[in-house]
Amino acid sequence: MAFVDAGADPAARNKAAVSVIAIHALLGFGLVAGLTVTGVVNPADPPITGTEVTLDPPPPPPDDTLPDPADTVIYTAPQLPTPPIDLNPVPPIPMPPVGDLPPDTIRIVTPPSPGPVATPAPTPAFAPVSARPANDMRRWITSEDYSRSDLVRNREGTARYRLVVGSDGRVGACEITASTGHTTLDNATCRLIERRARFEAATNSSGERVVGTYSGSVTWQIPE
Repeated sequence: MAFVDAGADPAARNKAAVSVIAIHALLGFGLVAGLTVTGVVNPADPPITGTEVTLDPPPPPPDDTLPDPADTVIYTAPQLPTPPIDLNPVPPIPMPPVGDLPPDTIRIVTPPSPGPVATPAPTPAFAPVSARPANDMRRWITSEDYSRSDLVRNREGTARYRLVVGSDGRVGACEITASTGHTTLDNATCRLIERRARFEAATNSSGERVVGTYSGSVTWQIPE
């Protein structure tokens, strides 16, 4: 609200009135314009720009080569000082000679001879001997030993045998090597010889009595 001074100049009052009206008009226009605007638009953000940055190159890999020998420190173990060489060695001690021998003579002692070496007497060797009859072979089997059945049937023939003689000189076994052709005569041959024959036992190369063998034959013939 404005207060107008009644005593003022009319022209000034008119100018003030116009100013008041203009101010009110601007205020009304701003109010109406503010009601019609629905929102405030924020200004757009400025675009993001980048700057190219140049990086430093990576450091070179470590060098695997051996260091320069000139830059290497080699440790040398301390050594003991070498003693000086004695140019005046101690002279050898002279040894007195043995007995009446000259100093440069070497005594050689010869051991006594052991003498003849006793050798054992050679063991006497014996020639091996086969078993041999010790009693009369003609009495081992005679014509009287014929059985009645063999006589009746006229059985004859020659029997060959092989005997095993023990170390005691007695017949241990009898084997017919060639038959008479009659079993009764063959069996009688071995039975009679085993019972009647006596032998001197065989001996080996040491002269010992051993088991031996003996071979022979018997002819069965009926007397006339």
